[in-house]
Amino acid sequence: MSKRTCDVPGCERAHCAKGYCHAHWREWRQKGVAGAPFPALVVRVCTFEGCEKPRLSRDLCQGHMLQKKRGKELTPLRYHHRSTERDERGRKRCSTCAQWRNVSEFYPKARQSDGLSGYCRRCDRDMRLRRNYGISADHYDSMLAAQGGGCAICRVAPGEGTSLAVDHDHACCPGRKKSCGECLRGLLCEDCNRVLGMFRDDPARFESAIGYLARGRS
Repeated sequence: MSKRTCDVPGCERAHCAKGYCHAHWREWRQKGVAGAPFPALVVRVCTFEGCEKPRLSRDLCQGHMLQKKRGKELTPLRYHHRSTERDERGRKRCSTCAQWRNVSEFYPKARQSDGLSGYCRRCDRDMRLRRNYGISADHYDSMLAAQGGGCAICRVAPGEGTSLAVDHDHACCPGRKKSCGECLRGLLCEDCNRVLGMFRDDPARFESAIGYLARGRS
């Protein structure tokens, strides 16, 4: 059964009463006649880049407005859909970026009905970087490119399936595993990052170690 619309020519709004939509019916009650079609309703969308949800307040949709109200950084909203949903190519949709990706791009997760995480590996990495270091995956990639693709100290590139650790000045954020985002120093391999931690970022210890090695070679 087709949905009945307003009898005013050109008006596609749903029928309400007397053959008119609600707006034209109200005009008919007030003036005794229903005039020309009303202009189409313009839906203003959220100003966050890539978000197409209707704008609610402060130029943002409800989800992004709540993020701002809680003092959080604005990030893409998660899309809710069935975890078992697949497209014609057998790909799974990420609940964060809403992109269809191969199932190999999702981490295993036993609690999910399809055994896979709801968001893709890149979004997972992006969320962890934002949560722990205040940077995005794109920022991480730009830092890695600036270092020539390898560790900032030994220059060795990470192996397949591994990544470099984000190093930050612990004097800026003492006793915290998370960084404020302003004290990042570079990306390090596991060995170099461990040495910095064992030497407690003390330059005097490194100078002493260099002198010790030099004496051993003489």
